Amino acid sequence: MKYRNVPDLFFKKESRNHDRTLIRYKTRPSSPLYEITWRETREKIEKLALGLQSLGVKAGDNVGLLSMTCHHWLPADFAILSLGAVNVPLYHNATSDSVAYIVRHAEMEVVIVRNKIQLQKLRSLWKELPALKYVIVMVDRGDIPVNDPKILTMDEVIRFGEERLNKNPNAVKDIVETIDIDSIASIIYTSGTTGVPKGVVLTHRNFLVAALSFYQYVPLEEGYNLLSFLPLAHIFERVASEYYGIDQNCVFNYCERVEDLPKMLIETECDMMNVVPRILEKMHARILNKVSQSSKIKQTIFNEALKVGVAYARKKIAREKISWQEELKYSIAKSTVLGKVKAQIAPNLKIFVVGGAPFAEELAYFYMALGFTVVEGYGLTETSPIVVNPPWANRPGTIGIPFKHCEIKIADDGEILCRGESVFKEYYKDPETTSKVIIDGWFHTGDLGSIDDEGYITITGRKKDIIITAGGKNVSPARVENCILASQYLSQIVILGDKEKYLAALVVIDEIEVKNYLEQNGVSVSDSSRLFEMKEVYALIESEIELNSKTLASYEQIKTFHILENELTIDGGELTPTLKVKRNVVREKFADIIQPLFNKEKPKAEEVK
Repeated sequence: MKYRNVPDLFFKKESRNHDRTLIRYKTRPSSPLYEITWRETREKIEKLALGLQSLGVKAGDNVGLLSMTCHHWLPADFAILSLGAVNVPLYHNATSDSVAYIVRHAEMEVVIVRNKIQLQKLRSLWKELPALKYVIVMVDRGDIPVNDPKILTMDEVIRFGEERLNKNPNAVKDIVETIDIDSIASIIYTSGTTGVPKGVVLTHRNFLVAALSFYQYVPLEEGYNLLSFLPLAHIFERVASEYYGIDQNCVFNYCERVEDLPKMLIETECDMMNVVPRILEKMHARILNKVSQSSKIKQTIFNEALKVGVAYARKKIAREKISWQEELKYSIAKSTVLGKVKAQIAPNLKIFVVGGAPFAEELAYFYMALGFTVVEGYGLTETSPIVVNPPWANRPGTIGIPFKHCEIKIADDGEILCRGESVFKEYYKDPETTSKVIIDGWFHTGDLGSIDDEGYITITGRKKDIIITAGGKNVSPARVENCILASQYLSQIVILGDKEKYLAALVVIDEIEVKNYLEQNGVSVSDSSRLFEMKEVYALIESEIELNSKTLASYEQIKTFHILENELTIDGGELTPTLKVKRNVVREKFADIIQPLFNKEKPKAEEVK
């Protein structure tokens, strides 16, 4: 291992990069990109680390980090780790109760938060957190209480640390040299789709092995611009962007709001971005909607160019021989149409790395046709990312081949098992659950899948989510949902039907796309229109479900559905902080809506209000 621990990774890279740009960010959408160098970041890390030390933080202590992805996250992360302390990240969109549970369970005395909004989550439960000594606020806009000794600003803590650093400039580096690679670096609490969150204990070795393995599969060039948007509290962005990006001397561009993504993709001239499928699904829907509003001639030209591009991408992935005529046709399609569409999305971008949820094969080929490389990875918090489709052997529809440090096999019941140096140590304070998932050295992922003759892995579903119909058919709801969400008119969907004769669904429409469709088809709508009750909307969704279900088996077809009035949310309790559906909560909360779906035949559109 070329680094003794995670902070050693940063300090060794900083020693050769000094005054080169490391971080770029905006204070508001219209502002320019501000730049921070490696040297400035190192100074902030050292001062913040020693400031935390002045508050009593020492090796082995659990320190909370409650923030969205932003330019303060990296220095805060490395400051905690540089003391040999343990970073316990919390999702910025988590509820107050969820935050309080983790703070108590991890026995935190110090939590770093982004702003007043996150501070209030803790202040509202002050009395329930007697062990919490300090909350440090990254951003003070003049709205932080000044009369509470438990509340400090990050600038104050940095000043505390500066005094210590002036006395001993090597204080932090001396501590870093003592941190063992197998000591705990982080405890990441899983989303808890079926119960309370579990604390996944990850070591410095786990992180470094996973991060440094990426170069074999997604090689980056020095100075690449990475656009960081996904939560750094999640293992995917933290390993595949933050730690891997530092190792590759990249520049981090931070985007805090989803509405700023389109502009940031262009302004930052980013080369790579990690995304969840929903981001690419939304972009795909916007492109198709824009095309649908153009003239019939332009629509025909786009569709023909896309057809050529997809055919070319499929042949290339299959390593089939491509004739000079096909090369020429794609070159023309790319220069006249497809390349122009790509330029409007992200002209410099080379690679989208997709993870976090199933990604439709058709969408992968769509983006490849435009000129992007799209690789789909897979991993759990417990494993760090472990497999990925390498660009040199990409295969949409699969999650790729295992990293060399990780072994994978399929159990007799189809469950994916893995072992290797990136697999977690244990669940925090929960040896019983740990012993249930790590058996004879193999971690039982809970995912179902298969491995082909070339080692490519395909996920077929989540073991605990599998629906068994009354006819005995096993259905993966994620597979069905993934196919249907290819529709630009749908935002969310939950498949139902365990022990039933057929499948049903709860769906949430994309109101903007549906309104555009209705207006283009001469249906009058207003801001007060209840779209979810309109028969035209029901008919549209019915046709979209049928269209996107063509590749599904008959027992995977949805026979009836209900359009929900409101979207599923974290605050409503239906989604985890990582936006995964809590299926048991949905079934209980909407029981009065769900049950009638299985008590009648599929309604006709004209029977809907």
